[in-house]
Amino acid sequence: MQRNESHGEGFVYCYDSLYSLLFYWGIITFRLHNHNDGGPKSTPLRIIYALAVRLGLTLGFVGGIYVKLSDLEMSKAMFSQLSPLVKIIFTWESLSCILTYIQCCVTLDGHRKRHIKLLTRMQLLDTRVSAQFPHVRWRYNRSRSKYWYGTVGITISYNIVSLALMFETTHCSCGFVSTVLIGCSYAWLTSSVGAMGFVHIGLMDYLRIRYRLIMKLLEQFYRAKHDQEELHQSIDKLFEFSKCCSQLLTEINAICGAVAATGIFYDFTHMTCFVYVLCQKVLRSESLDTQYAFISLHLVVHIYKVIITCTYGYLLQREKRNCLRLLSEYAVHFGDQRSIQTRVECFQHWRMHNNHMATIGSSFPCNISMIYIVSL
Repeated sequence: MQRNESHGEGFVYCYDSLYSLLFYWGIITFRLHNHNDGGPKSTPLRIIYALAVRLGLTLGFVGGIYVKLSDLEMSKAMFSQLSPLVKIIFTWESLSCILTYIQCCVTLDGHRKRHIKLLTRMQLLDTRVSAQFPHVRWRYNRSRSKYWYGTVGITISYNIVSLALMFETTHCSCGFVSTVLIGCSYAWLTSSVGAMGFVHIGLMDYLRIRYRLIMKLLEQFYRAKHDQEELHQSIDKLFEFSKCCSQLLTEINAICGAVAATGIFYDFTHMTCFVYVLCQKVLRSESLDTQYAFISLHLVVHIYKVIITCTYGYLLQREKRNCLRLLSEYAVHFGDQRSIQTRVECFQHWRMHNNHMATIGSSFPCNISMIYIVSL
């Protein structure tokens, strides 16, 4: 099925499921809507709901740990077999998952209006492209399947592994309710941050696809080589759309950069700590058990998130670079006319002052090199 809706309905169809997931988990306080329904918006009831979810998840996790620690039998079963350093690791993991979740929520709340405006501009960009080039057919269903089913599949798997790891760690047949409470709240706290990371990936992929679309249209116009006013007007629109994509990238960095940095730092500390736990079990020559498998599977999800985030950042930068290079060849394909040369020179000047790229935080480039930094 191919979708070519006007007014951004296709954009909402593609991303609404992901943003609904973030809303129900309390990460954001707004929902996506198309232009006819007023666009993305936040309401007092939605803000209250998000705050209630955040409070419930945090108190559920802290309360479950308190119940375990306050009961001598459960506390002994859970901690007696752990070395002092592993206890410190688990304490750090408990604190960091809560702090990471709260930081992401607070950061996104601070950028709520800017975030809503970004999504509105993205919807508007697709509407403008469709109006200028009616023959463009958007494959929103393909993007939606990639984002939604991939994210949900990974999230469900991660939650199951987290819950199983929690039962394996407690070593206790009693305290079933508190174990479930800790496992579910921990899984939701960490997977919420991970889901926001996948939304960041989806937004970068949105721009990557638009840059590729601009390149395909340019290649068609360059092959035509008809010196027609309409053709040059269409190419001027592509210049305009590429600048719009660059501005959207700046906004994505401003809104998601800090959240991505927090998520990557959490992934780094999580992988470091859990790899140490695995190494300790190996050095002690402990027999292979289910805890090996659960910790390894837990690590795989975090490693996958880091790799896929950096990969999509690199792919976006590559598509942008190729698109801007192709736009700069405008004069070459149309006989170096003076008006076209002036247009290209102005674009080159703009490009020199707007050399944006996807970033982690405010300055770290989101590309393959970030994988090396995290793995150090």
